[in-house]
Amino acid sequence: MIELPDRPGPNGIEPSLMDYGFTLEGALGGASVRIDRPGSRFMASVSYPLMQPEVARVFVARLIRAKSEGLRIPYPLLRLSQNGSGAPVVDGADQSGSTINLRGFNPGFQFREGGWLSIEDASGQHYLHNVAALTTAASDGRMALPIAPMLRAPFADGASVHVAKPMIEGVIEGESADWTLRVDHLTQLSFTIKEAA
Repeated sequence: MIELPDRPGPNGIEPSLMDYGFTLEGALGGASVRIDRPGSRFMASVSYPLMQPEVARVFVARLIRAKSEGLRIPYPLLRLSQNGSGAPVVDGADQSGSTINLRGFNPGFQFREGGWLSIEDASGQHYLHNVAALTTAASDGRMALPIAPMLRAPFADGASVHVAKPMIEGVIEGESADWTLRVDHLTQLSFTIKEAA
């Protein structure tokens, strides 16, 4: 799995949800029914500021490798600080649904609605999730956290949870990896990353 250098960071990210559920329309004017299915995940179009050639060469080399090996980048929290969480992990194996039990938080740590986390499976793959409601860790460091989309992997007990620096990981979308070499000798780089699992 390829990671890009920390500097420079992206100057723009356009995230979106790939929804694998659907709405079943009622026959003859009946009520519509929403069918949610596991598998919904995120993708993001990412752009970087103009780069000097010596910096851009490293980014381009890693982007080329990421096309076949996959890419992992931090999901930007902007002004939301999620530091001070402790060392959270999954609390109990093979969970499913839209709530995940976690342990290892500092007592009283609060996840705000709209926060982000990634859960890392045994192979090192990250799965990005959004926090669905304000939730506070209990005095024993445990938390039942409502998330979206639904869990899409059977995580092991003790699987790592990334709070201060959640990651989006997956494949580079499309048939090519592109960058622009400009006449002013600067390089422009953008791509779309799509969670693969």
